[in-house]
Amino acid sequence: MNTTNDSAAAVSQSLTDLFNKVEAEFPPRFREHGWCLTILASFVGTGQQQLAGRLYQHLISQPQYETSEARQALVRRMREALVKCIIINGIPVVIGSHHIYFGRREGRGSGLFLFQVADWNVGPESSERAAKVLKVLYKSEEGGHVKTLQSHLDIPWISVNVSYGLFLSDHRILNMQETELVVLPAIMTQNLRGPTYWYLRACLRVGIEPDEVEAIHQAIEAVAEYGGKTLDVQRVKDVDDA
Repeated sequence: MNTTNDSAAAVSQSLTDLFNKVEAEFPPRFREHGWCLTILASFVGTGQQQLAGRLYQHLISQPQYETSEARQALVRRMREALVKCIIINGIPVVIGSHHIYFGRREGRGSGLFLFQVADWNVGPESSERAAKVLKVLYKSEEGGHVKTLQSHLDIPWISVNVSYGLFLSDHRILNMQETELVVLPAIMTQNLRGPTYWYLRACLRVGIEPDEVEAIHQAIEAVAEYGGKTLDVQRVKDVDDA
């Protein structure tokens, strides 16, 4: 009896079951392209980033990704989710796994190796983008958290001008709602209660319905549970100032 192969098969089946469960229970209007973003960010936030490649392999086994063009679009979206996770979870977590190999089969002639952030600069344009996003998420052009850090101005400057001005306001690949499908799990999986509340509220403010936010929350919990982590954060029903 080959116990190694049996164990690998059990892990593979449990992952497939997780993927199928999350996809089936994800809000319908985000199901086609959004559920995998939330799983990916949840993997990163729970220290399971080595499973990113397994997620990609599961996705490209489906009929909608049988063409090279569809796989290229998928890789760009998954890569963008990881870029956004960098500012929330840290570069070592995102880059630290040699298993993040999705997209290699498409080759360098596919356009996948473009340097998407080559035009990033902190300046008037990024400041304007940050202000617009913060106005939606916090109803303030600076963000409510900035007011508590006036004696440590380096931190709010980086938060506004880098986190939001560059990473979280770039909606060329993922729109504002899809960005929240990444940011919420990236934060929630760290059991950060204050920021989790802000982003449950942010989901509502960008037009995601309360029942949809709860379904997304349950998807994040399922991934956390798979990795042996229990979440202790607020739920969308606790948000009273959206």
